[in-house]
Amino acid sequence: MPESTSPLTRRQCQRLFAGAGIAVLLAPLGACAAGSSAANVLRTMTLSQGQLNDLVAKRFPYTRNFSGLADLSLQSPRLRLLPQTNRLGTAVDLVLAEKLTGSRYTGALDLNYGLRFDDKEGAIRMADLKVNRVDVDQVPPAQRQLLSQYGPRAAETLLSNMVLYRIPEEYLGMARNLGWAVNALRVLPEGLRIELGPKGAS
Repeated sequence: MPESTSPLTRRQCQRLFAGAGIAVLLAPLGACAAGSSAANVLRTMTLSQGQLNDLVAKRFPYTRNFSGLADLSLQSPRLRLLPQTNRLGTAVDLVLAEKLTGSRYTGALDLNYGLRFDDKEGAIRMADLKVNRVDVDQVPPAQRQLLSQYGPRAAETLLSNMVLYRIPEEYLGMARNLGWAVNALRVLPEGLRIELGPKGAS
């Protein structure tokens, strides 16, 4: 049965792209003016590395208190793309601040994670978070143990299943009206590509 779609006007395209805040591939704005179908416009969109880093950074700094004696903070996330494994990586700074002495100790944490699409929420969530490395070599032994033990736990509490991005309702609604869904999330050298198409297609 032929696919039924209605052309998008220039005004609709402008509203759609502005709301998404992302780069939409395969259909420049000029194509909208020429009457391209909604299907062509909706097919693929990409979040750049900078946009992804900004989305992650909204959750930082994250601080965990230890009985009023010390604060452990995760700060300054630095996201990287891992296209070879279709994952994202993030390095964060660890800061341990002791209340009684006023001393501060710093370290670093590196982790990576996959992504999954939550269809009910229309959201891209972090999944399968793995800690690669905890760097606390320059920290005294007692504080080193605390950073090594609780730094990864704090990261898991903060980031596991975290919503990284919500597809704008207007954009997602148009795709669903076509009988489409998010079929793939691909980490590429240029960013995260979100692929939409008929349900069940790959």
